[in-house]
Amino acid sequence: MHVFVLMLYLGYGDARSLAVDDLYFYQLDVCNRVAKALVERYSTHGIGLSDRAVAYCVPMKIDTDETNVY
Repeated sequence: MHVFVLMLYLGYGDARSLAVDDLYFYQLDVCNRVAKALVERYSTHGIGLSDRAVAYCVPMKIDTDETNVY
């Protein structure tokens, strides 16, 4: 079955790393809402480079019998 996997990267530049790649969703709009919530930052003093976050929802074919899908 095709689902959407959320890919969350933390950091900036060469220090950027993949933090999450195992959250699967049946619906793209749900994946996008979770992605938006994960990258939301609240600060009045600016965001440090290590605190930057980027999230993508990517279509992927998986075996849903072996994977939790939200």
